[in-house]
Parts: sequence; structure tokens; C-alpha cells
Amino acid sequence: MTEKQPEKILIFELNWLGDILFSFPLLKALRWSFPEAYISCAVVPRYADLLANNPWISDIHILSDDNGLCSIGEKMAFTRLIAGEKYDTCILLKPSSSKASIAALAGIPRRIGFSGKRSNLTTEVEPPSGIVHRADQLLALGGALGIHFADGTYEYFVNEEYEEKASALLHRMARGGGRLVVFNTGGNWGPKRWPPEYFIRLAGMLLERFSDIEIVLPGAAKDLKTAQSIIAETGQMRCYTVAGRTDLGELAALFKLSSLVVSADSGPMHLASAVGTPLVALFGPTSHALTGPRGRNVASIIQSDIKCPIPCYEKECSLGHECMRSITPERVFAEAERMLAQ
Repeated sequence: MTEKQPEKILIFELNWLGDILFSFPLLKALRWSFPEAYISCAVVPRYADLLANNPWISDIHILSDDNGLCSIGEKMAFTRLIAGEKYDTCILLKPSSSKASIAALAGIPRRIGFSGKRSNLTTEVEPPSGIVHRADQLLALGGALGIHFADGTYEYFVNEEYEEKASALLHRMARGGGRLVVFNTGGNWGPKRWPPEYFIRLAGMLLERFSDIEIVLPGAAKDLKTAQSIIAETGQMRCYTVAGRTDLGELAALFKLSSLVVSADSGPMHLASAVGTPLVALFGPTSHALTGPRGRNVASIIQSDIKCPIPCYEKECSLGHECMRSITPERVFAEAERMLAQ
């Protein structure tokens, strides 16, 4: 344990939805270990709402990940802001020379980050060796503050206001009041996506098997065309989309209101897991050992045993993305049926 416990902690958050959720176990461990500490997170604007209702932190600072000329003034203003806050400890979740420099210029004496070529301004922590889940990797940073045992699960707290908004949206879609099954068809990386035609076949099997379910497809505006094509092929009134009509809080609330979510590895998949919704998680080129769901929910992880090395980050695949295409709708249906029948 360090000689002096931290009183004001600043955490430079990561820049993606799933990665930020992976940091939640560390936030929780810091709050449990230092219940009187003032804990702030610096986060990119698009994910500020992800932290807005988190009980383990005291404040949120917005800091863009833009590296252009316009960002120089913002970073200078941010440095002055946190210098005035008199933080005594800073944790960088990813090596960053610019953020470490901001912390140093702001006079934060204790700066903690992983070892690496851009970490010369921090107290270096060696990343865990071997196959270690990302959430557990981030927890290792707590070791520099004497935290060596912590719960590695994440949890997202849905604001009641967003639950009301999500319920109102579903009501406007003229839903019939059945159990909700969510198909998350999107993803920030094409090779991780399950084929749309597989979602169509899965929808048909589920709607035929369960007369009391409705299938809803969320997503960004760019996912609307795919969602509409899936709905058109099912030919069912019990299948509809809210793509482009939910913000982050409403999406989390939609997941919470649902009986099951089917999703490939993605930020929304982790959000569904974090709110506690039963989940069928489809993994292809990524490793569930590294980035699998960490919520306290019922989760069925499906990943085919193929000869390709996993994880693989190749955008072009000579095998036609066999890792995802080999996960058949019938296999997913069997898991979904089992979970919905419980």
C-alpha cells in the first residue's frame, strides 16, 4: 500500500463503449478501497452519458480525442482546469504521451499507467502476461495503489428517465406487449458482424416457436437499411426496428426491458450484459477470453472451433469470414430457445 491514500483521483478513460465498460470494475474497486476519495473521469463527449449515472465516481470531465490543431486550445484549457482541481493521483488506462503530459503539467504528482514507449511520465505498471480479460488488465493498474483483489464484473445503472423514454418509444411502435427479444445487428467492424440472412432465419424460427415474443432491432441510423431488410423478409408484425431513434441511455433501457439479446461482439453487446439482460453472444474473429461479456447475467457465448488464429484483426479474409458464417442460425436458435423457455 502506498504511504498516503489518494484523496483526488483523475482517470483518463478509454474511447470506446465496450472498453469504458471494462474500466467499471476498476472504478468500483477504487471507490470501495477509497470511499472518501473524489474520483473523476475524463471521457470523450460521445460517451459522457455512459458515466453520468455511475455511483462510483464523483465527477465527469469532457476531453475530445481529436488530435487536430483545434484540439490544442482545448487541451490547454483542460490542463488549467485540472490544475485548479488539485488532483493528487492520475490513472491512464492506455499509454498516452499527450495525456501523461497534461497530467504532469497540471501538477498531478502520482501518475499511473502501463509500461510502454509512451509511458515515460508515469509510474509504470507491467501489464498482466498471458491471456487476460481486458477488464482484469485494467484492474492491474489498481495494484500501484495497493488494490490486488477486486470483482471483475461490470454493471451499468439505467436512469429511470431513460426507462420511461424507452417504454414510450416501444409504445409508439404499437408493440403488442409480448416479451422483447433484441437483435443487435450492428458493429463497428464488419468482420465481427453476423450475416443479415442469418438474423432473418433466426427471426423466423423464434417467431414460429414463441407466440408471445416480439423482435426489435436497434442500432444507429446507418443500421436502418439492414434492419428494414430483415423485417421485410420476416413478413411479421411482431418484428420492428428503432434504429436511429435511441441514444445511449435509451438503448441501455431497451436492453433492460428485454428478455433476451442476440448480438455479435460489440459495444452494445457489453451494454446489454452490463444491465443484466440474458444474452447470446456471437464471437468470430475476436476472443471471448479477452473481450467476453462480464455482466452478472445469464450469457451463452458461441464461437466456432476453426483453424484460424483467434483473435484475428484482418479485414480481408481468404476464407470468407468462416468464423462468423459457421455460427449457424440453428445453433443460435437452440440457445435462444433454451434461455427463453426458462
